[in-house]
Order: sequence, then C-alpha cells, then structure tokens
Amino acid sequence: MKRPITRVIALEEAFLHPALKARYPPDYVRLLAHVQGGLTDVGPERIRRMDAAGIDLQVLSHVAPGVQTLDTASAVHLSAEINDWLAGVVAEHPARFAGFAMLPTQAPATAAEELERTVSQLGFKGALINGHTHGRYLDDELFWPILERAQALNVPIYIHPGDPPQAIMQTYYAPYPALAQSWGWQVETGTHLLRLMCAGVFDRFPRLKIIVGHMGELLPYALDRINRGVTLGSWLLAAQSNEHTVRPREMRKSIRYYMRHNVCITTSGVFDQVALRCAVDQLGIDNILFSVDDPFGDNFEAVSFLNSAPLSDEDREKLAHLNAERVLNLSAATASHGRAQRGIRSALAAFTAQSKAKVARAALSFLLK
Repeated sequence: MKRPITRVIALEEAFLHPALKARYPPDYVRLLAHVQGGLTDVGPERIRRMDAAGIDLQVLSHVAPGVQTLDTASAVHLSAEINDWLAGVVAEHPARFAGFAMLPTQAPATAAEELERTVSQLGFKGALINGHTHGRYLDDELFWPILERAQALNVPIYIHPGDPPQAIMQTYYAPYPALAQSWGWQVETGTHLLRLMCAGVFDRFPRLKIIVGHMGELLPYALDRINRGVTLGSWLLAAQSNEHTVRPREMRKSIRYYMRHNVCITTSGVFDQVALRCAVDQLGIDNILFSVDDPFGDNFEAVSFLNSAPLSDEDREKLAHLNAERVLNLSAATASHGRAQRGIRSALAAFTAQSKAKVARAALSFLLK
C-alpha cells in the first residue's frame, strides 16, 4: 500500500498583474478572462484551492509573455515593480508561496542585477523567462551575464513557452491557430533548450540549471534520436571547419549528458503516466519535479496523477517535493504545514471542488473521444 505523500510543491503556477494586463493585446486579455479569477487571486481563495487539492506550496510566476515582448524601458520598470509586489505576496504567506523573478532580458546586465536583487534581498528561488526576446534566444552571448549570475547564485532559470517568432507563426500556424499553442509552444521551448546545448552554454556554465515544463517539452520522447543526431552532427561540423569557414560554437558533451546534469523538467499540464514513465527512464526521477500549471491545469487532476504514479514511495516523495526542495533551495521546515488542520476545515470545500472538477474532466473526455 502506498504511503501518503508528506508534502506537495508545484512550481509553474501563474498569476496576472494589472500593470502588465494593461499592456497585453485585447484578444489575449479576452482569452485570459476565462481563467482570470485563478490568475488574479494570490491570497485566501488560491490557498483554499490549494488546500482542497492537497498542495502545500506554489512557486508563483507571471503568466506569459511577461515582459519579454515589451520595450527595454518598460521591461526594466515593470519587472522591478512586479517583483516587489510578488515579494509582498510571499511575505504575507511564506509557508504557502515562493517566487520566480521576472527579468528584463532586453537589458541583460540589468536583468542579471535584478536576478541578484530578487534572490539575495527578496528570497526568490530563481527566475522564469518566457521564450525568446524579440527573436533572440538565451544561446546568444548577449544574454550570458544572466546565465552566469544564475550559476553564481545557485538558482535555476525556468524557460516557459512563448509564441514562436512571427515568421514561424505565419509559415506554420497561421491557417491553424490552435496548433501554435500546445504543439507550437512545446516545439519552440524544446528547440530553445537544444540551442543552449549546441552553443556550449552548459560547458561555459557547468553548474547552471535550466527547468522546462510540460513533461520536458517533447524532448524525452525523441531523446535517443536527438542525442545521436545533434551530438554527432555538432561534433562533425566542428571538426570539418577550417580557416575559411565559420567555426560553430562547440558542445563538448552529449545532449543526453546535458539533459541529465543541467536540466530539470516538470509535469505541468501533462498528467499522463505513460509520458511520466518515459521521462523517468530517459532522465531519471531526480530530474523531474511536480507542477500543475495553475490555473490552466486542474489541481485535482494533477494531484491524483501524482498519487497514482507507478513509483516507489521514495520516488513519489522526490517528485512531489524533495527534488524541488533541492533544486530551488527550499526549506523542508514547512513540510505539511498545517495539513491536518486544513484537512478538517476544508473537507466539504474539497469534496465540492473535486466533484466539479471531475464533472468538467468527464465532459472534456467525452468531447475529445
């Protein structure tokens, strides 16, 4: 019989700040309106939803695209403003929330300083970056001061999906906009991570940790082929270069090595036991962390998936909280904070909310048959 999990930490959990909502396109704001209550509440109502599902702590980050699409001055100003606001939220509920910083990547030196400020002064656990910045990715050496500072601070960078560059959106997804979301975002983010490896980022910063969500953004399921093709291809191209060709930046180790030593993935939005088994086989349980993608993901579905995972009790504890505590330097002192008391107080609320969630999932499953 499986032992009950002692603590649950979720770390791709979104909020929406009004200062950025005012900057987003109206069509996108209307789309977010479907989950706006879940995005805008970072107080008692969110905690009630966490209690009902059995989630002890959320690591909060701003919903995509964050500040990545803004001009430099706006990105710098709003990042600091929203980080300070988030620090206040965490200070009000320190046992229930932690924070990922928002960084103005348009100004890399400033972003590196903001990362240090938020980690050293505000207690944040790393930073979340929403894909490319005006078409430039983190493999560009322009951004390496941010990565260097993350390594020095021993905190991870979470690469969250953002829309692909406009040329790709127009070529691939314009006729079929729904493809740009789950599929396009995963391809985009998986490619972003592979670019870091090909550029030698993890050779330059060997202790850097990058986190990606959605059960690895497709990479674990094609890892054998990617490992062979990209690793050998990169080495061959480097060997064939001469004084008349542009020498590619070198990756000194294999894709599989970087995936196991420098990358962690989360379960956000993917509650599929088959996908989890593949990810564990390819990456090892120590590199997989639990996430929901709240409010876009269902807390109850996610926790049910966690509880029923075909893992040993020890490995389920790693997935639920131990890996997050290690990677994010989170204290274990607040484990199961008030869980027994919360369980008594919120039993009826949990039953009601879980029943509604089950009905919604059943309706969705029927529609998607």
